[in-house]
Amino acid sequence: MKDKDSAVAGKDGGEQLAVAGTLLLCAEFASPKGYHIMSGAVLPTGLLPTLQHVLFPQDSAGVATLWQQWPLQIADGSVAALSLPVLDALLEHIVPASLHPAIPARFVRSRQLSFLAGCLCAERALAGLPLISAVLDRDISGRPVWPTGVTGSITHSQSLAAAVAAWSPRPEGLGVDCEPLVARQQLADIVSTCCTAADRACLPDKTPNMVATLIFSAKEAGYKALSHRFGRIVDFTEFEVCQLDQSTGQLWLAPAPDSEWHQHILPFAVQFTFDADNVYTLADLRGLP
Repeated sequence: MKDKDSAVAGKDGGEQLAVAGTLLLCAEFASPKGYHIMSGAVLPTGLLPTLQHVLFPQDSAGVATLWQQWPLQIADGSVAALSLPVLDALLEHIVPASLHPAIPARFVRSRQLSFLAGCLCAERALAGLPLISAVLDRDISGRPVWPTGVTGSITHSQSLAAAVAAWSPRPEGLGVDCEPLVARQQLADIVSTCCTAADRACLPDKTPNMVATLIFSAKEAGYKALSHRFGRIVDFTEFEVCQLDQSTGQLWLAPAPDSEWHQHILPFAVQFTFDADNVYTLADLRGLP
């Protein structure tokens, strides 16, 4: 059996790899209207049309099963989520890096898939605004560059990738995250990594692992939403829980008293929900002063 993380395509995938490579080559000759011309066919730019073309007609039905429901909605915005195992199966004989020039070929397959999945979700979320033919760009450091007038956020776990996009005059304000619930055996690790004394006071006796994972995920989502203000990597203990309401699915974070952000950033809410295996969080801070 082949190693799934190898970047070597099987013999049966040679034809599909050639198609994918040709699509990338055509990117160099994209027209101003956002279309590629290949072998007499006109193809829209972007990863979603490319994925449809590479798989059609082999598994066009499989593409429909790729998309998943994201449990948290956003006002005046759009969310898209997909299953990473389904994407992996659809691209069984295709190297994900061959579909996007920004994916380093040196990445193992799992990392290539996560990168590709995030880009696919971002394109679908942008299309839901609607924003026609919008393609996510990247800056020198690899961070997403959203179209003018739009802000967004991307996340991926072992099984799921998701992106949220919404109209905004500022390039910040949205953060999304998904984390698998940590086992009780890992509770001490996550508490020592991300929990202040105020956070630890919120941990219930019966399900401390669930709430600890929630706190970790809420901080991830909040930090993404405020990343442009920070300008640096922020430690998990610089913000802490000031309110937690399970009934409404809202957790409030505020700068810790000894944080440089104290009295500079107001407390803010993070939406959350659980399923049997994961916690999902969304921070919409577009109105935060």
